[in-house]
Amino acid sequence: MARLGSILSRVPRILLVVPPILAGIFVPAVFVGSPKPAPPNTVGMSFMDFTLDSVTIHRGQYLTFVDSSKNIHDIGPGQNGLITTPVRGEPVRGFHLMQMNEVYRTGPWLTPGTFHVTCGLHPEMNLTVLVLP
Repeated sequence: MARLGSILSRVPRILLVVPPILAGIFVPAVFVGSPKPAPPNTVGMSFMDFTLDSVTIHRGQYLTFVDSSKNIHDIGPGQNGLITTPVRGEPVRGFHLMQMNEVYRTGPWLTPGTFHVTCGLHPEMNLTVLVLP
């Protein structure tokens, strides 16, 4: 047993952490059943894209995201996979890791304007949110 501890102490910790993370990403996509379709008035997620390119809402409304795919998605403010600091008035803050059938509801969108949401894992996932007064 001491020999195993000695061997593990020489292995970079990253090599012990990465395989379980990769398993968590890929195993559900292979072995888990089909995802539920996104309900009406939500933004769903397909394989590596949002089910909508853009959405128009009114000031004060919320936006609901549903991971209706087998993939893990990491959504947040930004474009082309680059999660950025939210601009003034954007209620999506930081990263929101989503797994199959998981739901994320934003806070109210209080500032009229055009905002962008992306997936940090899939750069082609981009959603434009237009908030009307």
